[in-house]
Amino acid sequence: MKKVENYEISLNTMALIEEFHLEYNTIIYDVNGVYCTNQTVKSLLEDACMKRLSTYEGRLKSVRKLLNYSRKTPLLICPQTQLCAFPLASPQKYGCPWIFAHHVLSRRKINKDQLAVTFHNGASLSFNCSLGVFEKQLGRTANCLHYYQRMMSRTKQLEN
Repeated sequence: MKKVENYEISLNTMALIEEFHLEYNTIIYDVNGVYCTNQTVKSLLEDACMKRLSTYEGRLKSVRKLLNYSRKTPLLICPQTQLCAFPLASPQKYGCPWIFAHHVLSRRKINKDQLAVTFHNGASLSFNCSLGVFEKQLGRTANCLHYYQRMMSRTKQLEN
């Protein structure tokens, strides 16, 4: 695991996991490798939104209002590139993992409250989360992306 000073979330980011460690705060699973950083998960997500001319809170507020997802709200970081992440627990809970949906290849139940997620690059991670919660979060993320695409399609129709 390589330590990085300033990681930027991109389409290569697969998962972010907050970790209580003396030398870093977050483990980053990326298509190109596994990294650690002193940045917190929230600061990484906030920076990613700001680089795309919004805020973490603003993105969440929109999704909560428009789709009525008041808890474990998916974060639509960049609608144009469909860069979207979802939490597996309450983001206020320390250690909450964030998954970037477009990298998920498969998932399988290990036991009642644990599952394994395999990503398109072959990497596999296990999480303390039920398969049902994971499926719900993945579905909410798909709904967010679909909602945005519908709105863009309507806007284009009105312009023509």
